[in-house]
Amino acid sequence: SPSRGLGDVYKRQALTSTAVREKIERSEHKRSNFGRWLRGDQAPAAILFLIALLLGGVICLKDSSFVSSFNINAILFSAAALIFMGLSQQTVVMGAGFDLSVGPLAGLMVVIASYFVVDKGNVFVGFLLIILTALLSGLLNAFVIVKLKVNPVVLTLATFMLYQGLYLLWRPTPGGSFKSGITALFSKTIGPIPVMFILAALLALFAEYISRRTKFGLALRATGSRRDAAQKLGIKVDKISFTSYMLSSILTIPTALILIALIGIGDGRPGLAYTLQSITVVVLAGTSIFGGRGSFFGLIIAGVLLQQVLATAPFLSLPEDWTYWLGGGITVVASTLFAQIRIARNK
Repeated sequence: SPSRGLGDVYKRQALTSTAVREKIERSEHKRSNFGRWLRGDQAPAAILFLIALLLGGVICLKDSSFVSSFNINAILFSAAALIFMGLSQQTVVMGAGFDLSVGPLAGLMVVIASYFVVDKGNVFVGFLLIILTALLSGLLNAFVIVKLKVNPVVLTLATFMLYQGLYLLWRPTPGGSFKSGITALFSKTIGPIPVMFILAALLALFAEYISRRTKFGLALRATGSRRDAAQKLGIKVDKISFTSYMLSSILTIPTALILIALIGIGDGRPGLAYTLQSITVVVLAGTSIFGGRGSFFGLIIAGVLLQQVLATAPFLSLPEDWTYWLGGGITVVASTLFAQIRIARNK
């Protein structure tokens, strides 16, 4: 009948409309999920990973020895120091703090060790003094910044110069060769992968878990996001900040051990570069320098990428200055991109 035929037409139209609507909704849901991921804390790590692959591919086209076991070991060993320093810096940055003293502190530890971790020296005393130095540095930073309310940039700039002066006083020229057994211990590898790099990556993953799944980690993020609001919620923000500065100094110890293995002699000056490099790694990882947001996992990729950039020039037959131009360029592009993502996140 005509009415039955008309009903069939309406039914088909309704089914077609429903199918189209469901397809649109699924498409929008996928776009929404991708948008949420892109605005999340882990997106920068994925972007950096793609940049590292692209850069590695370009270098390999020029010189295949870039992926030799020797070079992979060298890059990852140095990257381990950057990851540890990034962990040190990000621990305070996450709570809206800052620590400019991490580089000279690592250098100071190397110089202190050069009087004890040597042939006929007392290795136990040397490592004990390294730990005590880190604890005293963290205590100094934490007390003056948290209790006396001194600006963290001002205070850690002062301790930056203090530690630099101390290691130059004690070792105006390099001296005190470390025991070969100690340097070999810190240089151990599993295949081409340095054990120190494995430890750095595992510690970064653990820190990521702590920052998202524990009371301290969530309190640290809250303190960095809005200190006043966190305090109203009952979070002991001063205690959280105090702990973050203590942890920051302690986390410089592994970098000092890597420096001991890398340079093999008491010299604090190589540690200076790690202050700026720690900030660079944190920025590359997509962490907000205003606190509250960031990924400790991203530090792994950021550390490898930065060290990859620092090792690029010889393989591409470029002057040494290109190393810094390329590193600076990637940092500017990445930080600009992440800033735009954060702006979109807040809309």
